[in-house]
Amino acid sequence: MGEKNAGSRNQVARRCFSPRALFTIKVFVERHDQDKDSPRNSPPESNERPIVRSRSSASVSLASLQLGNTAGVAWNIAKALESEQCRTTVVELEPEQGEFPCDVSLHMARGTARITRAVHFARIAKLAWASDVVHFHFGIRPFARYLRRLSKAPFFVHYHGSDLREGMSDALRSLAVCEFVATPDLRRWASGAIWVPNPYPLPQLVKGRSSGKPVVGHFPSNPSKKGTSFITQKVREMQRSLDFDYRVVSSVTQREAVREMAGCDIVIDQLTEYGAYGMVSVEAMAIGCVVLSSVNPDLFDRCPIIPVSFESFEERLSEILVTRQKWSELGIRGREYVARVHNPRAAARTILDQYAKHVS
Repeated sequence: MGEKNAGSRNQVARRCFSPRALFTIKVFVERHDQDKDSPRNSPPESNERPIVRSRSSASVSLASLQLGNTAGVAWNIAKALESEQCRTTVVELEPEQGEFPCDVSLHMARGTARITRAVHFARIAKLAWASDVVHFHFGIRPFARYLRRLSKAPFFVHYHGSDLREGMSDALRSLAVCEFVATPDLRRWASGAIWVPNPYPLPQLVKGRSSGKPVVGHFPSNPSKKGTSFITQKVREMQRSLDFDYRVVSSVTQREAVREMAGCDIVIDQLTEYGAYGMVSVEAMAIGCVVLSSVNPDLFDRCPIIPVSFESFEERLSEILVTRQKWSELGIRGREYVARVHNPRAAARTILDQYAKHVS
């Protein structure tokens, strides 16, 4: 039976990989087939965190594989799942600008050498075989059509923005049994998806009230998509009549960004047409900053982010700069909002409920 399975898998892989890459996958698959009689919770290879079979809030024993770590969200989900006694493995599939933590990096982007991708795919396949759930982030990746032949675990997909808005992840959506979205506006492209607000643990440290020159910060992960040019131009014009500092922080790690953010009174997240805020807003609210972003208040319950548009940006920023007495209250409301809406345990329970529905 093992030889038959190995043969069919090699046939699938042959359509995608070169002979040299195929040989590497063949070695991994043969080793995997030899291990089939071993306990499923046996120690993993090298630097992968053990996948532990445990009891979830839905009373189903689960092991979850998180593929992709967009903006560090998969890592935060993993930590949240751990709070419900469900252990996971987080695999980084491409370099992340913020250098977010993960369990193992197995890059599968086109810029990665083909033979390296073959090795990585074989390791992903082995992890998937040992998991009850495979949870993709930023759409279902092209290699999933081959992974589907190697793993019986149901596929879940988690959309984070451009993957849906720009149609980057439409091709393999049918492989997923359930879709999650990181922001509610994405349900425009995935009407049946479940909104899971990105979990974020509330830090203990609270910003002190500023008494000096106001500091405004902008932390774009992708300046071309966050309205950075427009924001910076308007801010420079405003500085001719208003006395405040302006900092643009980009291309740094997430830890460095949050450290810089702690020195800001006001944080500008983004200006877009979608009406949703990003992780920058969550991080800024969590440490007590006043936040401006292009949010649609109808999509969020009692959200303290100051809504701005291209037309209203200058007026809204001017208003908040000259009403320092509001900053403390907005900072408190922001922390309360993060604790209520981006609660890690609530996110974990929502995800686990869906896992339980589809795991046989």
